[in-house]
Amino acid sequence: MIITLIWSELERSNKSYLISNRNNFLQQQRDIITKELQFKTPEKTKIKDDAVALIYQFAASKNLFTLKDVEATTKQIQNHYKSALESNSTFKMNFPEMELLSLEPRETLSILTIINEGLHNAALYSKANYIFNIASIEDGNLNLITHDNGIGYDRNLFSNGEGIHTITKVTQNLNGVLKLTSTIGNGTIVNAQIPIDRF
Repeated sequence: MIITLIWSELERSNKSYLISNRNNFLQQQRDIITKELQFKTPEKTKIKDDAVALIYQFAASKNLFTLKDVEATTKQIQNHYKSALESNSTFKMNFPEMELLSLEPRETLSILTIINEGLHNAALYSKANYIFNIASIEDGNLNLITHDNGIGYDRNLFSNGEGIHTITKVTQNLNGVLKLTSTIGNGTIVNAQIPIDRF
């Protein structure tokens, strides 16, 4: 009986220690994100600068996030571009109804960076009637898709811009792959596929 009590107390202490360490680790991520924002080189446009500030501030706001949190912030980013650009585009989104992902601040910042870069490109350059943000979980991947029905471009004639380079780098940092499809007259699809076991 005494051994069982001692063992239970040790387990409780160990659990408490692990939770405390995890919380400290997550708080450090938040602190680093806040500092990165303070010293970040301004973006080329104020519109993008404001969107980047929004996602950094959000990622530093708490220790753990869900896709529902990401969905709500994606809506804010969409509204930001629509308002700032006085855009006639219709912004839509589709995120999973149920999900069990628990995202750390750094992971949340990465996901929102992918979404923001895709949105920025579509809102500024696509001349689209519709811009969709889609998150789906399929075949062990989290797919983050920005799809517009705009003018598209010939990828053989134009090299990838800064936004696509950023999405590629961030996706690779999450052990994912980027699939980019664009056809003149039929819009562009940016799909970052990130393994679920990364989270």
